[in-house]
Amino acid sequence: MQTKQVINSNIRATVIAAFGVLSMLFAVSETAQAQASQPTVFQAAGPDAASIQSTVDAYRAALGDNNLNNPGPLQKGRREINWDGGNVNVLDTTVPVNPFLTFLNTRGSQFKTPGLGLSQAPVSGGPQGGLAVLFGNPTYATTFRTFSASRLFTPVGSNITEASFSIPGTNGNAPAAVRGFGAVFTDVDQPDGTVPGVRRGNPRASTFIEYFDRDGRPLFSSFVPAAPGDGNLSFFAIKFDDARIASVRIKTGDVAPGPNDDRHHDIVMMDDFIYGEPQLLE
Repeated sequence: MQTKQVINSNIRATVIAAFGVLSMLFAVSETAQAQASQPTVFQAAGPDAASIQSTVDAYRAALGDNNLNNPGPLQKGRREINWDGGNVNVLDTTVPVNPFLTFLNTRGSQFKTPGLGLSQAPVSGGPQGGLAVLFGNPTYATTFRTFSASRLFTPVGSNITEASFSIPGTNGNAPAAVRGFGAVFTDVDQPDGTVPGVRRGNPRASTFIEYFDRDGRPLFSSFVPAAPGDGNLSFFAIKFDDARIASVRIKTGDVAPGPNDDRHHDIVMMDDFIYGEPQLLE
């Protein structure tokens, strides 16, 4: 993969907030494989849900109405996954599965990991004990926070999550691409010091997201902004003018969950996923 170059004259920065919340919009130069136009970037980091809410809402508005579980194909709008149906009483911890197909038919997305599997779990409590029991680490009960209660999403046995898309209602039989994808993260402690789209900056930056086209060619990549402190929240998303994102790869933290989250390890969990309405790949 060729190194991405940043064309300074094309950089547009709009402050939407800071550590409670800084959000920037960048136009970044294309890679040799990418198409001509560049995505708009939405990013924010802060101590609680309120500190990133305006940026998340701006991204939702940019993608369009929430299509919920309606079957496709639909020409516009977005899909969301919050891992608990918006029900704070959903406290079950799901057994790690790989691939994770819970939302394959209803919302046109599936997830894989090179690890054991992917799970939904509350931070603490519930009949299975939440993250603390899932990973055998009692400190996790106070390390993380949700953006939308009550559960988070995480790989088990790895810190890698891979997403791909299909037309909702086809049970994965109609591969698709989306024009945007974003996610909320909790407890990204290690700062990045980078410009989105460029693989450089603090080598200890822990959380990274990559976007690929239908042929597996890179479209864009960036570190996720940090919000140091237990349970603080980060949001990162991009939006193209057309549906060209066929897959996404997310690295959460610098090591698979299990160790304590401390100055030696940055353990990161995920909350809401928001993405553009899947469009058929032809």
